[in-house]
Amino acid sequence: MAELLARYSQREKMIVALALLVMLVIGAHALVVEPYLERVAALQDEIEQQREDLNWMRSAVARIPVGDSPAGSGADPISGTLANFIDQAVRRQGLTGQLSQMSPVGDDEIRMRFSEVDFNRLVTFIAQVNSSGLEVKDVRISPADKPGITDSSLVLVRR
Repeated sequence: MAELLARYSQREKMIVALALLVMLVIGAHALVVEPYLERVAALQDEIEQQREDLNWMRSAVARIPVGDSPAGSGADPISGTLANFIDQAVRRQGLTGQLSQMSPVGDDEIRMRFSEVDFNRLVTFIAQVNSSGLEVKDVRISPADKPGITDSSLVLVRR
């Protein structure tokens, strides 16, 4: 390789160096800059979609009827164990078939997993237990195969 370069004139060496520089710039753009710009655009689209989802969820919460408890005088206070209270609340909302797991964590916290539950019924359930003195510590909601149907996991804690 050194012999080949030694045979080139000064002008040819400059042309080779310029071509190498152009190849480096094009390679850096193709391998670094372009993937970076695509990732930034994808993240911005994802953020915009999540903002739209959040706005939709806020509007859905605003449409939830207040005072949906059977007694009509607000939500029932927690009496007995937290697991029994949650079980009764799940039954009142008709979510027994969708509740796939419920496990207490101590006396003041409970973890729940729902499968293929209607999103509006889930939000109504969360609003009901929230007005009864429970707080949502963690919620993860992911879409299921059908529109309006979700899989979710909740962690509720007594206030």
